[in-house]
Amino acid sequence: MTLVTRVSVAFLVALALALSGFSACLYVLAGLRLRLDLDQELEATLDRFPERRESASGRVAWAVYDDAGRRIEGSTGAGSQAVLDGRDLGPIAVDVAKTIADRDGLRWRVLARRIGGRGRHGPPPDDRGGPRRPPPPEKEARKGGGPGRDRPGQVLAAWASLEPVEAELRWLALALPLISIGLWGLTAAIGHHFGRRALAPLTLMAESARNMPFDDGRLPSPGTRDELDEFARSFNGLLDRLHVALERQRQFTGQASHQLRTPLAALVAAIDVARRRPRTAEEHERILDRLRDDAGRLWRVVEALLFLARADADAELPDAERLDLAAWAAGHLRLWSDHGRAADLHFEASGGARPWTRAHRPLLAQLLDNLLENACKYSPPGTPVVVRVAEEPGAASLAVEDRGSGIPAADLPRIFEPFHRAESARRQGPAGVGLGLAVARRIAEAHGGTIVAESEPGRGSRFVVRLPLVKADTREVVREPGLTRSPDGAGPHGG
Repeated sequence: MTLVTRVSVAFLVALALALSGFSACLYVLAGLRLRLDLDQELEATLDRFPERRESASGRVAWAVYDDAGRRIEGSTGAGSQAVLDGRDLGPIAVDVAKTIADRDGLRWRVLARRIGGRGRHGPPPDDRGGPRRPPPPEKEARKGGGPGRDRPGQVLAAWASLEPVEAELRWLALALPLISIGLWGLTAAIGHHFGRRALAPLTLMAESARNMPFDDGRLPSPGTRDELDEFARSFNGLLDRLHVALERQRQFTGQASHQLRTPLAALVAAIDVARRRPRTAEEHERILDRLRDDAGRLWRVVEALLFLARADADAELPDAERLDLAAWAAGHLRLWSDHGRAADLHFEASGGARPWTRAHRPLLAQLLDNLLENACKYSPPGTPVVVRVAEEPGAASLAVEDRGSGIPAADLPRIFEPFHRAESARRQGPAGVGLGLAVARRIAEAHGGTIVAESEPGRGSRFVVRLPLVKADTREVVREPGLTRSPDGAGPHGG
């Protein structure tokens, strides 16, 4: 089922319910109004009696009855059927309109009122319009009524047939469904037409997405300046980000394959050379040392790739703990005492700062080792490499500064991308993989922090790691880091 059909069906069901409810309410209200009009006409007939004995519409009849239900006098002509003759008028003589049925099954609306004596309006008028005199007692006796026939207990009643009202309601009950069905059908046709036109841009975008090439493409903008236009812009923005990520993944895969093949090829070549002829124990030791170096390089590349490939959820730090960043960094530098550049390494705490942060000690040690190894690799021996700790608003900063060749401004935006190396570093610098800074950035982000690079060619570089600042804990004791190796082999780090 298409979206247009689903939207149309939902709308038409709602419209059908609305029309049904409206028709039912209109039918009920019309019936109440017609009966109310009839009741008001009955009451008006009684109120005008005896001055005016006929109703304005001619559909109301009236009569005066005694308690036994015998008619004393009444209207003549159409609608004057004696529907109350012989009835017990006690239950209906209460000034409330009631519906009754006659012997033929016809339904009537009746309103009765006790008038007592000659009624509150006096005796009924004669044919000349004047007051009609009561008949003499002897005439009453001859009729069998006897004296007191029009004494208290007389009832004035007015009635009208419900057939016209019920006929109008039957016509309304037939007309309302037909009108509702006609409106529903017309709305269905118009709604389906405009629904298809309104969703035509979405259909076009879906067709474009279906025929879009995997590695490139954009959805056409509908130009409607509404939610569909915003959807197209948002989706195209997502496609742009996916294309960038896909391109980076391709580069990453190609570079990773190259970096993995190089040490593997060296290992295979060294093994083949070693097997060509018998060798002395010293030669085998040299070959094994070379194989160990190549295997270590391969291991560092694999570890770095695995760390970079971890999902964000896997990069959480369950063993993170609060630590004094200055005390920890100073203690960690002591592990570099046997490094060839140990004399060039210096530690400074700006203003005696003792910022505290929450970190995973092995990963933080790996980050610092990567930055130190990078600084030692791209700065000449004898120049200082400074590890500086400072406290900034809301952050604890750890910076590594060198006086090396620096990084060209064009390469700074990509310096933390995997396998990226500046052109000058590839030409002049020592061999490297290009994963150390990428791993450092991932570790900083896993700690909820950031890392930035500042550099000026010919004057050196400065890498600054900013971690969230936490409240100091005087009970915390900084443990001496143990002597281990970082996963990418950048140098010793604390555990």
